[in-house]
Amino acid sequence: MIDPASATRPGALDTLGHLDVEINLQQARAHVTGFEQAHFTQHLQAIRAATLSKEQAIELDCLQIMALSMQADANPNELLLRARELLGMGQARAALLAQAAAWRAIQWVQTRLKLHHAALESVAMAAELYQRGGHPALAMLMQVSRCPVLFMAEMYAELRQASTELLQEEAATLSPATHQLLLNNKASAAYYLANEESNALLAKTYWQECLSTHQQGLLFTQQHGLAYAELVAHLNLAVVNATLGRAADCRMHLRLLHEQCQGQPMQASWLLWERVSKVLVQCHEGQREQAWHALLALDAELINGPPHSSGHRDATLQAMRVFGERWGYLDQALRASLMQLKQERSRKRELARALGETVNAVIERPRLLQENEQLAQHGSELEISLAQRNQELSAALAKVQAEASVRAAAEAALQQAHDELEQRVRQRTDELGQAMRALMQQEKQLALSRMLAGMAHEMNTPLGNARMAASSIQERSQELASQAAQGSLKRSQLQELLAGLSEGGALMDRALERVSDLVLRFKALDQPSSSESRSDFNLVGLIEGLSANWQNQLKQRGATLQLEIPRALTLRGHPHALIQVLQQLFENSLHHGLAGRSDGLMRLAVRVDGQQLTLQWQDDGCGIPADHLPRVFEPFFSSRLGQDGAGLGLAMVHSLVVDLMGGQINVISPAPLLSRIGGTRFELKLPI
Repeated sequence: MIDPASATRPGALDTLGHLDVEINLQQARAHVTGFEQAHFTQHLQAIRAATLSKEQAIELDCLQIMALSMQADANPNELLLRARELLGMGQARAALLAQAAAWRAIQWVQTRLKLHHAALESVAMAAELYQRGGHPALAMLMQVSRCPVLFMAEMYAELRQASTELLQEEAATLSPATHQLLLNNKASAAYYLANEESNALLAKTYWQECLSTHQQGLLFTQQHGLAYAELVAHLNLAVVNATLGRAADCRMHLRLLHEQCQGQPMQASWLLWERVSKVLVQCHEGQREQAWHALLALDAELINGPPHSSGHRDATLQAMRVFGERWGYLDQALRASLMQLKQERSRKRELARALGETVNAVIERPRLLQENEQLAQHGSELEISLAQRNQELSAALAKVQAEASVRAAAEAALQQAHDELEQRVRQRTDELGQAMRALMQQEKQLALSRMLAGMAHEMNTPLGNARMAASSIQERSQELASQAAQGSLKRSQLQELLAGLSEGGALMDRALERVSDLVLRFKALDQPSSSESRSDFNLVGLIEGLSANWQNQLKQRGATLQLEIPRALTLRGHPHALIQVLQQLFENSLHHGLAGRSDGLMRLAVRVDGQQLTLQWQDDGCGIPADHLPRVFEPFFSSRLGQDGAGLGLAMVHSLVVDLMGGQINVISPAPLLSRIGGTRFELKLPI
């Protein structure tokens, strides 16, 4: 779907030579999206040329930061620091409008850095300042500004709720362009919720809402003469109808789109959406083989496509997954699902990188604040000096004003021609350079928080032991030094002190070794055993060797292991990684599934289906609670965290099977074994 933040186009710009400064500032404050602000550069230049108060100058600097944040070559960290400076200047002068503009500039840069949750907080600060300053319309506009941020943060449920509430409560006070922006946001949220929803009935509800909202938006644009937004509505309706298999409606909206463009070339991203729509229609009504090849060809082209094609690639991969499962192309459907997961991981890494850079900037903030205070003090002194100098310059300028009038007129005409040419070039460049959103789901952030909390919890114990041992060693050393200095040290006391030092050192060594092991295992989750190359190995011999090694542990626990394996089976794969997987599954059953029992049964079954190897590991233990099943493969998730194990075993198994071996792993519990209640079964599917 087309980014809702770019779904409205501002009207034609007025001649700015004699416009009032405050009127222009009011127009700039009313802009919600970066798309609008990019077309306001000419107004900002005109305001800059006028005589401004200090508060107006601060607000104008903030508006220019918002415009600069849209440029690809701008340094967002420098813009963020400058916006923070302007916020401090506005706070020093108690200028509410300037402070609100600074928070808006900070929000735009944070959005550029993909710090969406921080951006939402900045929008809230701006809204509060506008409300305190007696500008309820601007405060409400900040509520609208939350919607594009929610869209880019992929918080689709929150976006749907926010846009719906604003349309219900503020519809009478919204401008037509803002009203249409909210309609587009609501429809886009329903579109992505429908794509992500596994419940068919609920997904159908979202699709109906998406379609009806886009139709309502189309009627609204026609009623209010929003020509550009009407084109966007036709294109969105074409994509939605193509996805739902409504071929006739899709073709109708594409035809109307071309007719209303009146022969003008469309944006590159629009042309791509048109191609996606046509391929989806072909999948719904064309011959299966031809449609499937057309879908694969489009995906192959989008792999190395331009930056604005990421949304098109998502739609193509979604179609490959749906039609691949429907038509029996299961391998390619699986690869499409894995590619979607890979893109999500890429977005997560990008967010982690941006977060790390921002954390470094936060660490530097106290020093920068001190420097800012010094600069503010120097600035006050400079203002006094500049005021005196300005008086002198005014007198000098008055003498040469008559001579410079002719030159000023010529320069003004040249500047006007230059500005008009620059504005046209910038408009064209901005239209061709719009960047698509980047995904990072809130659930991924929550999983990362849980993982970090687990790591901290697991490392606290050995680190605490190490500190306790270090403290004990220090006390023993001080006692030894004191007694040696007094000359009262006995041989038995020396031996006792040395034994205490040795015991403390051993405890510290074990604790630090535990910490080192946790760090190594945590690092191994990224690319475990990545150095192992594929090789031929005897799977039956490998399993029999492991079974022999496990016999002593099985006898001690009174447990039994059943093997259901072929007589001989030679494969090409990763034998060492497979040994780690089976060892972890054995230890999981022994220490968790059969914990507290003096008997128990485990079974390992192997079978080959075509080009797929299936391994089933099962025990008749206590099983896994239903609320724990979705999280068993998360790092540091364990019901016995801090008692034994670090919660990394099954996470390592998942990483080895999926990332290294290219397979799948599923867990089922309860899974009765030989009519015994309870139990857990892990099923691994590996390509041969």
